[in-house]
Amino acid sequence: MALVDQAAGPILVDYDGPEGDELIDDAAWSCPVTFPAAEPESESDALAAQLRQEAQLLRPLFDEGLRTRGRTSVGTSGKGVDSIDEMLEILVRFAADADMTVPEGYAHAMPQLLRYIADDVRDFYYEAAISKPGAAFPSPTDLLEWFFLKTVAGDVFYQVREKLLAADTLVLMAKDLDNDDIDGRLSLLAGTTNAAAEDLLRHPGVSRDLLRESAAVFQTDQPNRLSWTIVPVSMRDRRSERTESKAVVQA
Repeated sequence: MALVDQAAGPILVDYDGPEGDELIDDAAWSCPVTFPAAEPESESDALAAQLRQEAQLLRPLFDEGLRTRGRTSVGTSGKGVDSIDEMLEILVRFAADADMTVPEGYAHAMPQLLRYIADDVRDFYYEAAISKPGAAFPSPTDLLEWFFLKTVAGDVFYQVREKLLAADTLVLMAKDLDNDDIDGRLSLLAGTTNAAAEDLLRHPGVSRDLLRESAAVFQTDQPNRLSWTIVPVSMRDRRSERTESKAVVQA
């Protein structure tokens, strides 16, 4: 403490006094407590966290595949692989309440943007899966079944499709079409609309913006429905086959 009385500084002075009894540990410092992980505030937050975990597990495989092949199909949405987490969050928000918000940097409006995001997310998962060392090369059917029946992202795709179908069904019901007409225009099994109509009306979960966009599409009589591009026809009715597992990704 006598150094405080020095007339000028800075100054270095050797201290020859006795060392204290306490030994200084050379190991790197670490926080003495473990902070608990933040609890998700909603079901959507929990789902988004699961998707981020899937993406983190798959990213090293994707990067290795990109290094080997030198190219990727990810990017049709206007953003690259570093934005996969953001794309997944857009899908989750839409699956939850048909949120039509478009973050900065995307060239397409909602809900059309869903088509391009779905392509990028699916390509990211596929390119990671085929890059797993030592694994037999999967067939297109293997990849489809793995993605839609085993991953969390696949289930979110089903949820997004349900929102799109709900909007389309409500719009067509408002046009006073009969069940067969509606099922035909949505490429559904006969009787599907009749079975689902009551639940759709009670719990539509569809935003006004999505209903407006859906009506505009039918007004111009566009044949290619967005829901067809989210889930391929071959997997459309197979959601009940999804397996429950604690493993997030089984690539």
